[in-house]
Amino acid sequence: MVKKERNQEIDIMKGLLTLAMILCHCLQFFGKEDAGIEKILVNVINLTTFSGFLFCFGFVCCLAYFQGDTRRGIVHMLRNMIRLLLAFYISGLAYMAFKEQKIFRKDFIREVLTLRRYPGWSEFLASFAAVLLVGALLLPALRKTNGWVVIGAAVVSLASCFIPYEKITNPWLALFIGSGSYTTFPVLQYGVYFVAGVWAAKRKKWPDWKLFFGAAILSTPCIWYCWKYNGLPGRFPPTALFIGGGALGVWIYHLLAGALGKIKSVTIIGKPVEVLSFIGRNSLYYLLMSNILIFAVAGSKFSYRANGYAYGFYIVLLVILTYLERQIRK
Repeated sequence: MVKKERNQEIDIMKGLLTLAMILCHCLQFFGKEDAGIEKILVNVINLTTFSGFLFCFGFVCCLAYFQGDTRRGIVHMLRNMIRLLLAFYISGLAYMAFKEQKIFRKDFIREVLTLRRYPGWSEFLASFAAVLLVGALLLPALRKTNGWVVIGAAVVSLASCFIPYEKITNPWLALFIGSGSYTTFPVLQYGVYFVAGVWAAKRKKWPDWKLFFGAAILSTPCIWYCWKYNGLPGRFPPTALFIGGGALGVWIYHLLAGALGKIKSVTIIGKPVEVLSFIGRNSLYYLLMSNILIFAVAGSKFSYRANGYAYGFYIVLLVILTYLERQIRK
């Protein structure tokens, strides 16, 4: 029973994160994100969403792959890695074709397929795949995750933010340890969130106050920075302030998802929670297809920049994606 409940909780959390990421993309492409509530929304989403997805990955991997046969778990993680890598290829090539309007050239395609180019708003998919690859390789060690392992992962993640990024010029290394030459979400720096997700799944506690106190400690310096400078610390490549800054937001997502899961039976909110869970179970579809449609419209004469347009496009986009998904299932 616990396993079923926790999976539903993570589906809801993934649904919240998916909706947030799509909204952020709509505001970045069609809205005015440099002031007002839109600036706050984009900053908060940028700070928490990728880290939140890694937390979910760690949680799900622990439940699905870490408790049975090691070889079988590794195989399943590698299969999911391939799914995410294919999604990166599709999204990346769509960005180059629709948004950048590149002329068809084999060298562009080759660079994307060999991970030597990370097209905009698609690089997070390549990083998702890279995280699962590392997770599969470290599966035996990750099974032993406890509080001390999480603390160690946090130290490693934060310390790795002081790597001399300007000296990293290899695109594959950029995917794993960061670079000043490529826009990536490096595995080493964000890895603490994957490990924290594994630990949360093993503890089976909600709300998990140990995670809260750890998240608060990590996030406090970033919160102070944002308040003083009215903006986020460095994100590409990531600084230690940015990596730690998302921790409290991830915990709040987890808290909210757990609360929604527990009161799902209430008639008034039951249906919206079901929708969130549905989106979470199909998060890759929503993220990939939303990217393709956003890129296509942003590269066309139908594009327009205004916050009202961005919110309207967001709602229409979700309706279209849900309609298409339901039609395929039927």
